[in-house]
Amino acid sequence: LDAVLGTSVAGTWARVQLRPLEQAGPTAALETVRTWLRADARLPAAAAALGISLPGARKRLTRAEDVLGRSLLTAPSAKYELWLAMRALGSL
Repeated sequence: LDAVLGTSVAGTWARVQLRPLEQAGPTAALETVRTWLRADARLPAAAAALGISLPGARKRLTRAEDVLGRSLLTAPSAKYELWLAMRALGSL
């Protein structure tokens, strides 16, 4: 997996996947999604790591879903693509 994710093609793909979150601005979408993925997509653990309430974390992820135009909290989910993208860029 590391060999595949280490290719320039994977890096380009990863940047495209994460660009909407990076461009979202002050909503902290990228850091919220990164923290949530580091917590194995467990919302309570992500909220604790972010130092915010569970509803607050859920609201942030809902905003990230809006930015991405894809679901994170319900199936089918974009979480695996985002995990792979962050892993390819070394940010997970």
